[in-house]
Amino acid sequence: MMAASLTLSPFMMSVSQFYLLAVWVFLGDPIKDKLQRFVHNRIALVLVSLYVLHLIGLAYTSDFAYALKDLRVKLPLVTFPLILSSTRPLEKRYADLLLWIYVISVVVATGHSYSTYLRHDYNDIREIAHHISHIRLCLNIVLCIGILCYFLFSRATLWWLRAASMPLLVWFMYMLYIFESISGYAAFVGVVIISFLYLFFTKVRSRGWKTAMILVIIVVPIVAGFLLYRFVTPMINVTPVDLNSLEKKTAQGNDYWHDTTHFPVENGHYVGLYFCRPEMREAWNGRSGMDYDGLTLNGENLEATLARYLTSKGLRKDAEGVAALDEQDIRNVEQGVANYVNWTRRGVYARLSETLFEYGQYRRANNPNGGSLSQRLEYTKASLYLIKQHLLFGVGTGDIPNAYMTAYDELHSPLLPQFRHKAHNQYLSITVGFGIVGLIWFLIVLFYPYLSSRQRRTYLYTIFLVILLISMLPEDTIESQAGVSFYAFFNSLFIFAFQKRG
Repeated sequence: MMAASLTLSPFMMSVSQFYLLAVWVFLGDPIKDKLQRFVHNRIALVLVSLYVLHLIGLAYTSDFAYALKDLRVKLPLVTFPLILSSTRPLEKRYADLLLWIYVISVVVATGHSYSTYLRHDYNDIREIAHHISHIRLCLNIVLCIGILCYFLFSRATLWWLRAASMPLLVWFMYMLYIFESISGYAAFVGVVIISFLYLFFTKVRSRGWKTAMILVIIVVPIVAGFLLYRFVTPMINVTPVDLNSLEKKTAQGNDYWHDTTHFPVENGHYVGLYFCRPEMREAWNGRSGMDYDGLTLNGENLEATLARYLTSKGLRKDAEGVAALDEQDIRNVEQGVANYVNWTRRGVYARLSETLFEYGQYRRANNPNGGSLSQRLEYTKASLYLIKQHLLFGVGTGDIPNAYMTAYDELHSPLLPQFRHKAHNQYLSITVGFGIVGLIWFLIVLFYPYLSSRQRRTYLYTIFLVILLISMLPEDTIESQAGVSFYAFFNSLFIFAFQKRG
């Protein structure tokens, strides 16, 4: 139930945890024996101590309503170490079955997402993730990729399961590409590196194959760097413009407005040049049922989106420019697509293009609103400001949201109220809440189980830990139900139930 609900049902996540706890209490060995095993298990106590840290944070908090909500969300930090450390490890057939149930559940979740993607029944690509956030779903996708690699590497895996693993690997990599999640891409790279090293040191014996793998290690980063250069160069290299020779009239005889002080760039062209608002408004309203002065379907300013889209195609912002758009272009603008390349070349390219534009806006106009990267930079500023003020012990379990609101006001942040969130970085969130002492405590909880015994450094646990550590850089992974359940469930599973598994 728990494995299946991680990507399909937040409600069932809660139900399955209570069911597991009931089984733990009423079935099997006497509860006294289970508690003794838990108390004498040093790793389990270390894991549960993270929840204890949050309890200690109540001593100097003022917002107990938020604190109690936070403690309720993070109950998996206690339940899974308690249950799995005091019960017998799973037999291999049941362990493998559990992993396959999980993989199939993620196939179902991504299949649901893909059906929405094919219907174009969304305004933002993130909306195709239906049950949990697209970032959390991407973490589950990457873990499934690692699990399928585990089955492919294992000689004990039945041939037909190996055969089934290959198309599923392709499917998950394709869906990861579709979601355009930077953290998902980064976690995937981490899994690829770990899998490569695992093969190199444990599976490959032939000197020829090892030489080939070394060549791959050398060549792949060079090719990736070259492709990245080819991607980024057209986005940041601006076509030179002689401001003194700019045309002043449109083909219809109206005046152009040229922005010569604020220069956002799209595909190497300045958005602010050759701008005629009256012609754009009339031409757009003649072709679309959405008001030129309104918003796109994803809530962006339609005029700004249209201007960027025209610029990305090398068109002027006038009647002729709008007339040159085809019907697909009109639909793209209505949906909030600001660069035609982001529609024709989705995935990494589109994500890089949007991120670079957001950062350019932030650097030139100090406008972080609506930009994933630029907003995170503001979150980081506020986090460091709070850490400096509460260095040792932080602000407490319940005061984190209020502390951030105060910090944004005191820093005169340009973030609008609806964009003023917490750190979006788990390491910073812990430090804000519990100070340097809490951060050290948190890092011990993360690394001690892995480093304390070579027996625990299995392939599955290694890839899980890498995914987790990477995910915590751009996200507050354990601050949501889906995130904390993902961490607590698989962390305890791989430590206590899969401890001898490769």
